Amino acid sequence: MVIGLVSAKGAPGVTAAALALTAAAGDAGLLVELDPSGGSIECWTGPAGEPGLIRVASGLRRSVDPEALLSHAVEASRGLRAVLAPTAGGLAESTIAAVADRLVPALAGLDGTVVVDAGRWSPSQSTARRLVGCEVVAVVCAPTVEGVEAARWLVEALETVDARRVVVVPVGDRPYGPGEIEEAIVVPVLGPLAWDPRGLHLLVTAGTGRGWVRSALARSARTVANWLVGAAEVVGRA
Repeated sequence: MVIGLVSAKGAPGVTAAALALTAAAGDAGLLVELDPSGGSIECWTGPAGEPGLIRVASGLRRSVDPEALLSHAVEASRGLRAVLAPTAGGLAESTIAAVADRLVPALAGLDGTVVVDAGRWSPSQSTARRLVGCEVVAVVCAPTVEGVEAARWLVEALETVDARRVVVVPVGDRPYGPGEIEEAIVVPVLGPLAWDPRGLHLLVTAGTGRGWVRSALARSARTVANWLVGAAEVVGRA
């Protein structure tokens, strides 16, 4: 199943959420960078390998073999597999535009959970259809007045693409908790993910070891990941 993540204005970081949720999926998790502004994982983890998304885009021109896509994944941090996008925004945008709406349906053929880091999303982008085929799209937001309003707008805009279910995932619970946010946004609000810079640092520097597993971010990510997978399964049966 494929879960897309997008960032609302003022969000603490969709890439951090994507890393945490992929780690929560364990060996079955795969992170795919689809941010047209450029990949950012290597900025945190250090050099991890070539931008496999370029090879994935090339492969999709010839055939759609889900298992072949896995050969372009690298271990970004210990226990964390990822298909990296080019760090240069122009190259990332053109690469994502080349796969258009074919990549996510191809990823759906893989076993396990694929987490797509789609970065900032707008219906006016040339790459807006990069989310087509996701069982669930989660809008990552800050639990502030500005963050919630940005998430509300984004939820409405996402209805213009083939996102079969949209939810909101706040990072942190202050000043507003999930229940209060849900009153303002007419979609389910899951979480929150913990605001835990130390836990994130452990993940990107040491991988999915004991320190990460015990962190507040890891515990909250497992809960949110289970909810997202459950929501995706419901959509898949529909």
